[in-house]
Amino acid sequence: MGAALAAGARLIMHTGLVPRLKLGSLELDSPVLQAPIAGFTDAIFRGIVREFGGCGLMFTEMVSAEGWVLGSMPPDRLDGVAEEARPLGVQLWDREPAMIRDAARRLTDLQVSLIDLNFGCPARRIMGKRGAGATLLRDPGTVGRLVAAAVAGAGTIPVTAKIRLGPSLQNPTAPEVAKAAEDNGAVAITVHGRSADQNYGVPCHLERIGEVVGAVSIPVIANGDIQDAASALRTLKATRAAGVMVARAALTRPWIFREIAAALRCEPIPPPPTVHQQKQQLLRHHAALMERAGDPWGTILMRKFACRYLLGAPASNQFREAISRAENGADFKAIVERHFPGHGAGDASGISTARIPAALA
Repeated sequence: MGAALAAGARLIMHTGLVPRLKLGSLELDSPVLQAPIAGFTDAIFRGIVREFGGCGLMFTEMVSAEGWVLGSMPPDRLDGVAEEARPLGVQLWDREPAMIRDAARRLTDLQVSLIDLNFGCPARRIMGKRGAGATLLRDPGTVGRLVAAAVAGAGTIPVTAKIRLGPSLQNPTAPEVAKAAEDNGAVAITVHGRSADQNYGVPCHLERIGEVVGAVSIPVIANGDIQDAASALRTLKATRAAGVMVARAALTRPWIFREIAAALRCEPIPPPPTVHQQKQQLLRHHAALMERAGDPWGTILMRKFACRYLLGAPASNQFREAISRAENGADFKAIVERHFPGHGAGDASGISTARIPAALA
């Protein structure tokens, strides 16, 4: 661990900013959480994250409460949940309290560890057509009613909420929305450090997350722009949040959780997998999707995951361009053999060999 990173970790730990994270009755081993990401955080991806370690709580993809209750939701969003290791959270979205309550009741049958409500999704189909997600940042009263409905349906399962800073920076409703959630039974709030009208090219406003920390007495989890251990430590120091939630960076580097967890313990950061090990992970990931969905559909589903592998690495553009057009399993494997960086060159990338999870051995 670099001197600056180690100093930051010691400062955070010694000032008591990051104790074991307790979310109501649920106590997590690590204050580093995996964000729900539509289309990506399925059971297979969660298994990869779990094998690498360091993640305190994983989430399924975001689930439509109405779609599930009325039977119109694709069932694969909850595939594997009943048998999966715990802790595991499920994120719901809707704007109707009755639907949220009934979906929460169903989740008690699955014995999930935590139920999260989404009030931060900026997607047009969620905000505009359905009046949910980040649209509700304009209406703290409805947020409170939805949280109360979830708590009523969840029984002993803790309920949390995920929000953005507000509809815009000129209308920063996050402190009020967070307080409404807390007053109606939420045990924690995750805050994404952008407003609903800002895209991912805009840096997160960490000071605004800090304002939410000061507005509530429940734990606040910071989300946004966390790319590595150093950015996680900066976020925790700047916001005084109780934990961090990692989203897009985990799709390329699912070992990021163990890196952040090690930094918080003032331990050496484990080296990343070698290029060869990442290649083996890619092939195992594809094989798992093929087993679940068959061919060619498993290959088609795998394209978006494969394009995230080695994102930003030297000489990886040709691989991603080719793999995004893979038509079936044989085509996929042939493209990996031809174009995966480092092919035929061992570990010439200079990436140090790590002790990797058994799933990649």
